Order: sequence, then C-alpha cells, then structure tokens
Amino acid sequence: MSDARELSPLNGLVHASRSGRNAHFAVEAHRMIEAARTLMKSEPELLEQLASVKGVEVTMAEKGFGTRVELRAGESSGLAEVDLEQLLDRLAEPQKHPFA
Repeated sequence: MSDARELSPLNGLVHASRSGRNAHFAVEAHRMIEAARTLMKSEPELLEQLASVKGVEVTMAEKGFGTRVELRAGESSGLAEVDLEQLLDRLAEPQKHPFA
C-alpha cells in the first residue's frame, strides 16, 4: 500500500492520504453552540433546576466554592448561544424558598 503525502494549503502541515480499504472517510460533524460559567450553587441544586431542560448537554464540575456548568446544543436544535447564556443567567439567580 502506498502512502502519498501532500501539503495542506491552509496550514502547511503534511497530511497522509491513503486509498484502498483502509482509506479515511471524512465525516461531517454536527456543529455545536456552547456556553459556560461558574455558578455559586451546588450540583444537586443545579440538577433540580435543569431537570426540565431538553435538547441541551450539561457538564458540571466543582470549582472552588461553586460549580462550573458547561452547556452545549446542536445548531439544529433551534437554540442560539444567547439562549444558552440566558439559561445560565436563570440558573445563577437565587431561588427563594419560604421557611417551612
């Protein structure tokens, strides 16, 4: 099997190009929109608020005294980055719970 090399016109890097049964096929990846912020709330508190949100991937990690929240959605979801930022704004708002 021969291994032809060619320069990419975009960045000058050398890329291997193969033909045959082990050829690499280009896969079109779905574009994603993202927004992230560190919120001063616990993971369980945030999970409770995110329970009703559909079509958004959520990743959380403890960071200092808060939780780093990363939101992702496909461009085909109908959401825009501004929608994810607004969701983070709502999550950041203090929740008023009356004393029982």
